[in-house]
Amino acid sequence: MPDADQIRATVARYAEVFTANDLDGYLALFAEDATLEDPVGAGVHQGKDAIRAFMTATREMSPDIGLVVTGPVRVAGHEAAFPGEARPLFDDTRMAIPIVDTLRVDDDGLITQLRAYWDFADLRPAD
Repeated sequence: MPDADQIRATVARYAEVFTANDLDGYLALFAEDATLEDPVGAGVHQGKDAIRAFMTATREMSPDIGLVVTGPVRVAGHEAAFPGEARPLFDDTRMAIPIVDTLRVDDDGLITQLRAYWDFADLRPAD
């Protein structure tokens, strides 16, 4: 079982590869049958093919999206929760959306479930 530091490292790597638009690096973090719900309530993407399609569609909306972990990563067992902020670039304006993400990892440290809590109603210009 991965320890808390390994799970925190997965969270850091997740933010890093997402920001870099590194699709292969992003997918390498997920187990084959992982689920992704982003945002929660918008439907579940299951498996790497579905997660790849989700990321491709997300980057078509905005190819430049920063993801910043803005607070402590809380780890309990195989799960983590953390606040963050997505920073998409729309036209020439950097925007920000506050997020709370949760994820679960398997015994190999791969993400089996990722859920992102956010709403476009909270979109604002970045500071």
